Amino acid sequence: MWKRHLHALHNAFEDLEGHTEVALWNAMRQVPSMTYREFEEGVRGIGDDLARREIPVDVVMTSVDATQASALQFLIDRNPAHAAALIRIGSIARSIVLSAFARHWETRVATVEGALKDAEQRLLGTSSYVTGVYERERRRLSHDLHDEIGHELVVLKLRLELIAADVKQNKLSLLTPRLNDALELVGRAVDSVRRLVMDLGPAVFDDLGFLPAIRLYTRQFTASTGIDVNIRDNDIPSDLPLSHQTALYRVLQGALSNVLRHAKAKHVTVAFACLKKTMLVMTIEDDGIGFDVTGAKARQRFGLTAIRERIAVLGGKVHIQSWPASPMGGRRGTRIEVDLPLTEAGVS
Repeated sequence: MWKRHLHALHNAFEDLEGHTEVALWNAMRQVPSMTYREFEEGVRGIGDDLARREIPVDVVMTSVDATQASALQFLIDRNPAHAAALIRIGSIARSIVLSAFARHWETRVATVEGALKDAEQRLLGTSSYVTGVYERERRRLSHDLHDEIGHELVVLKLRLELIAADVKQNKLSLLTPRLNDALELVGRAVDSVRRLVMDLGPAVFDDLGFLPAIRLYTRQFTASTGIDVNIRDNDIPSDLPLSHQTALYRVLQGALSNVLRHAKAKHVTVAFACLKKTMLVMTIEDDGIGFDVTGAKARQRFGLTAIRERIAVLGGKVHIQSWPASPMGGRRGTRIEVDLPLTEAGVS
């Protein structure tokens, strides 16, 4: 009868796996020879294992009740004392198993709470980082406007005042060189404005689109530095979120700045790819002298932490590899890979 009932339970509660039939049968046979501590430890071990495997507690209790009911049918008439003992033992076993589940869920709750606290700390750190980035961008823009455009406009004002004085004094022979100087100043101011607009990024995306803005920026970088930049793109979503566009643009700016200042590279390849319309990948690879990416000083020097944090805000990851130049030859340079997940809104 025991085996017949246990077999039926096995079909109904397959999740109990090793704690059916043989395990339960052996456990019942060992109870008379056990001390209470041995019994408690054995039942607690079963409860801990079931809780770890996240077997629903109602399934466990139903299985225990059904097993006890089948045993009571056999004992109630033949040995009432044993039946009463079984009821008491079953009650103790339930309490031990339930306490095991309670400990398991307390641990789970503590783990989740810890994860939430960590997430809150990361969120605060990210918010602080984003605020810092905006403040640095504002200060840089303010300095550039003052140092470049502001200075050129002041000089242009002086040139125009001289031209006005020359006209008033009828010194027409001086007009041509002064006008040429004024035109040159205007040209430099226009170039400065264009460079600042390109550095800002998002305004250019509205006028040109993401990839054309990237191509224009890299052409200007090549023209001013002599470092060849090659762009490769493959099926980038047309409605790429502005947050992604801005982040990729800033990472590219930072990477090219590092190439110019440190890499001593001649060529840079920037590649874009969309993987299964769920992940956008940008890689930036140069043929420079490389560096040790594991050093703390290197991370600070090249702004690698800032790059990772900017991408982490969007749920992405940055992978950086570098191969320092060696007298033995071989591969050299640095490769930065940015992986950005795409939401449904960011997929065309």
